[in-house]
Amino acid sequence: MQATTPISRIMTRKPEVVKPSDTMEEVRQIFEKRGFHHIPVVSDSKLVGLVSYTDYLSLIRDVFDNPQDERTNEKVLHALKVEEVMTKHLLCLNHMDTVETALRIFKANQFHSLPVVDDRQHLVGIITTYDLMKVLEKVFMEYADAVEDPGV
Repeated sequence: MQATTPISRIMTRKPEVVKPSDTMEEVRQIFEKRGFHHIPVVSDSKLVGLVSYTDYLSLIRDVFDNPQDERTNEKVLHALKVEEVMTKHLLCLNHMDTVETALRIFKANQFHSLPVVDDRQHLVGIITTYDLMKVLEKVFMEYADAVEDPGV
């Protein structure tokens, strides 16, 4: 693996998505059942936003710290639409961008995920800091193997 490797080789393809009209209850179910921390928001096949677990936790803190009864709080999650919570102005990667480009963007912005789009702004994947850690681990293992067996 090299810095010039296209991110399309390491990204998660066809990530779980939600629509702007979906409710935050649907988002909660995805976070709880699938363990994801970032969910792209897609409308007519185009990326329009992203909901992060941090966005969700902030909402939960605001809603559930309210002294209302639990049923009222649950109704809020069932009524609140994704489009009201999602981050709309996203920095994205193109599927041909490199691992090095992704690293630089993550470092400069302290993001934890970046949607990957094609030239028509259609979502084709997502890359996370975890994906890059797996690449780094692979590079370290290859380096360790080369050091242990320099005759290769």
